[in-house]
Amino acid sequence: MHQVTLDDIRLVNQIARLGSFARAADSLSLPRPSVTRRVKQLEAHLGVTLFQRSTRQLSLTQEGEAFLEHSLNIEQHWQTATEQMKSASGEPVGRLRVSALGLFNRVIAGPVLSRFVKTYPGIDLELKSTWSPPDATKFDVDLMFNTKPLEDKSFINEPLSLTQRDFYASRDYLERKGVPDSITELANHDLVVLNYTDFKDGDWLWQDGEQQKTLQVKSNLMLDEAEAALQMTLLGHGICWLPDFCCEKYLESGEMVRLFEGRHATPGPLWAIYPRTPFENQRLRLFIEMARDSQLLGKPAPAQV
Repeated sequence: MHQVTLDDIRLVNQIARLGSFARAADSLSLPRPSVTRRVKQLEAHLGVTLFQRSTRQLSLTQEGEAFLEHSLNIEQHWQTATEQMKSASGEPVGRLRVSALGLFNRVIAGPVLSRFVKTYPGIDLELKSTWSPPDATKFDVDLMFNTKPLEDKSFINEPLSLTQRDFYASRDYLERKGVPDSITELANHDLVVLNYTDFKDGDWLWQDGEQQKTLQVKSNLMLDEAEAALQMTLLGHGICWLPDFCCEKYLESGEMVRLFEGRHATPGPLWAIYPRTPFENQRLRLFIEMARDSQLLGKPAPAQV
């Protein structure tokens, strides 16, 4: 007779998180056919159907939702108990999977990651890059840094940092094309358009005194990756609206110029996103606080932004 194991519980939880048998199998390094077989065995043992399957969608049944409510607590209790036993000396242990926009990873890769792994050698850290807005059905990490919050009540969006976005160009470009005196003159310039995850494509923001305004921009050079936009700006292809933290060293070297003396810069929050659970993940909290304290991604954000 089939016995319900902790692995069964973890599997159901992961399928529910990712909304897919295949993605759950891949994230747990399991053969895809075995996942389907194990779920069928569990359903037969319980005498209920946990998942409603179709060719396009996977969803929990009413019985599945009831089972998940308990299974999430069981997995979290087990994780907390094992961590407490392993870390009797007080040293944090276990795995932490972090995902962030590619440019953020490039900025924090040296100072923050180096300090983190040296300070907490018992934590196995996995850092992944993403170029997309957060998606609850594809959330396969413990923590995500993104410019856009996740509109799902099963996740927490914690303000991490306030970044400034401003208008930048290479010194070479400005010598060739001239320096714009006002926002309206941007229409006469070449633009490098970075499509941010938290804005509609082709929208930039600018500060007009106390008022924040939207600038609709058009260009024959539109990119969805900040690193590429930064490089094209440095190479003199036009003016770009970029986060301050990725331009500071080029300002110091004189390769880039901040336009309008910074008076049109706009603040933008960076969010730390993680699943809502009854217990706090110590490893996750340590990483968030170290990233926040470094101020490499901007000044620490207040509790609400």
